[in-house]
This record gives sequence, structure tokens and C-alpha cells, in this order.
Amino acid sequence: MAEYDLTSPLLSPRSSDQPQTVLTVDEDSEPSDQSPSNHQPPLQTHNDEKTTLTSSNPYAFLGSDAHSVPAPTTVDPFRNGTPFISGVYEAVKIVLCLPIMLLRLVLFGACLAVGYIATRIALEGWKDKQNPMPKWRCRIMWVTRICARFILFSFGYQWIRRKGKPAPREIAPIVVSNHVSYIEPIFYFYELFPTIVASESHDSMPFVGTIIRAMQ
Repeated sequence: MAEYDLTSPLLSPRSSDQPQTVLTVDEDSEPSDQSPSNHQPPLQTHNDEKTTLTSSNPYAFLGSDAHSVPAPTTVDPFRNGTPFISGVYEAVKIVLCLPIMLLRLVLFGACLAVGYIATRIALEGWKDKQNPMPKWRCRIMWVTRICARFILFSFGYQWIRRKGKPAPREIAPIVVSNHVSYIEPIFYFYELFPTIVASESHDSMPFVGTIIRAMQ
């Protein structure tokens, strides 16, 4: 039995692996006005090894008129089709939605301030990073959790449907979830108040670092 190394091919090339049909397309010739059913590509050469075809439309035998590339139809989600205010309808929408936007901003700022103050009170004087937070400090964090739900409300999440019921912490103490936006951490903070896995650099972020420390 012959010995093989890492550089030698496993299979030797065979002459039968060569292409049997070669299509030659003449780009300079004009397309024919005949229908695909009546148009037959002329046969130029007959050989035992290969067959050469020359035609303005090599796909006519498949019933295709021509081989054209269609225009792209993909919609670009990052392109704004209406960069300017056009029409009375757009102006009326802005006038009606402007007070709602201001109310949402006020609600967001108030909830952020109240939640931050409650979190600072819960962390006041607590320096132990090895043991869980005492119960009375966790009860103060309920104020921050309610504020987190109102922040989601200000973002437009008025109602969040829940399917099923989460298992108790004694049975399933670890939650693995998708994190594709800033919404998931806020929701799980309100819903479960877990101890999240985050980078140590997040501790220096304003507002967020304080809440992360309270979540241990």
C-alpha cells in the first residue's frame, strides 16, 4: 500500500472530470426577435469531448427571453423617505404628538430621579460586597423597580404580555435571556430583580452604575 503525506491528494484527477459542454455567448450580436419557442440555438461543433454552442441567448432552450439582472427591491430601513415635513397631515401629527412627547419626557425624568434617590438610600452605608443585601434594603429597591416600569411606559410599552409563569428561584436560579436592546435589562430589573452579570467598568457609569451596585 502506498504511503501518503499531508500534501499528497487523496484522489487522483480523472479525465472524465473535465467539462463536457461549453457555452460561448457572443455579446456583440443583437438579440433575436423570434419567440423562445421558435428560436433554436445553432449548433456549431460536435465533438466526442465537448460541444460548443454560440447564441445571443444561450438560455432560450429553457424558455427564457433574455438574461437580464432585475433592479434591487430591498427596502433600506435606515433611509428616511420623508426627511422634511410635507403636507397638512404630517404637521397635524406633530402638533398633536408634541404634548404627548413632553409628558413622556417629564415622566421619564421624574422616574429616573426618584429611582436614583431610592437606590442611593438603599446603598447608604452598605459596603459589604461578599454577602447578599439585607431584606430592608431590598424593600427600598421596590421603589426603583416601580420607577423602572414607568420608564418602560414612557418609552411606549404600556402593556407587556406574559406567557407562562417563571419558576421559583429555588428551582431555576439562573435566567438566560436575549440582550438585543436596552429594554430587556429594564424589564428584568422590574420583573425579577436579578443579580446581573456585567462588566466592572459599568460601575462607573452615571445612574446605571448605582443601580448595578444595588443589584449586586
